[in-house]
Amino acid sequence: MIKIVALDLDGTLLDSKKRFPPEFPSWVKSHPDTVFVLASGRQIYALLEQFSEIKDDLWYIAENGACVYHAGEFLYIDSMKTSDSLKVLDEFPGNGICEPLVCGLESAYVRNCGGQAKEESSKYYARIEYNDDLASCAKKDRILKIAVFVNDYRAEEVYSALPERNDGLSVLLSGDSWIDIANSSVGKGAALKAIQSRLGVSREETAAFGDYLNDVSLFEAAGESYAMANAHPDLKQISKHITRYTNDENGVMEALKEMS
Repeated sequence: MIKIVALDLDGTLLDSKKRFPPEFPSWVKSHPDTVFVLASGRQIYALLEQFSEIKDDLWYIAENGACVYHAGEFLYIDSMKTSDSLKVLDEFPGNGICEPLVCGLESAYVRNCGGQAKEESSKYYARIEYNDDLASCAKKDRILKIAVFVNDYRAEEVYSALPERNDGLSVLLSGDSWIDIANSSVGKGAALKAIQSRLGVSREETAAFGDYLNDVSLFEAAGESYAMANAHPDLKQISKHITRYTNDENGVMEALKEMS
């Protein structure tokens, strides 16, 4: 019996217009014995805003696993050392191709640079401060990750050219425009394991849905893994199941109905 269902958002539960299925809230309400976990690279405050109708019925893995939140409380936080945040900012000072977004527990911070980076950041972050002195922002908040926005959908190209790290930080390709840098211990899978431990639920009693490479650890922590029909080919290779429908065809909801 599946007791936890962990759902990635962009490309998975959400359609290409960033909308969740209209029937999802009622489905959650009508299945109180199932714990639904939203596992996203997004900010917790953006998730709470988008799912306000059922916000206290859900568990949240935010910032690609750097924190877990439920019913008004942070249950798990894996924040960066200030020195590590500053080091990454030195590596990505903002050059028109790559723009760093400092993702803190209280807010996100981005340079007031305008253009695509500012526009895209506003889609995923409900609390955001525009500040050209990102180093000062990193010193005043608990930093969960540095998200690097890459213009012109070149994230995979930039990611492939980055050197390997051996400093306790890891680099994760989080989408066609985003690269995340956080503690090596951070991941959706680690956060899901923290939820499983807290609730006394096993890996075999957990199902996970995803579409991109930042969902690999999520799949590893779940006995039943579902790659979306529109998923990255590498994710499909490691998944136990592939949904019959894409995120624009309510693929998650159709799979949940088949599981019931």
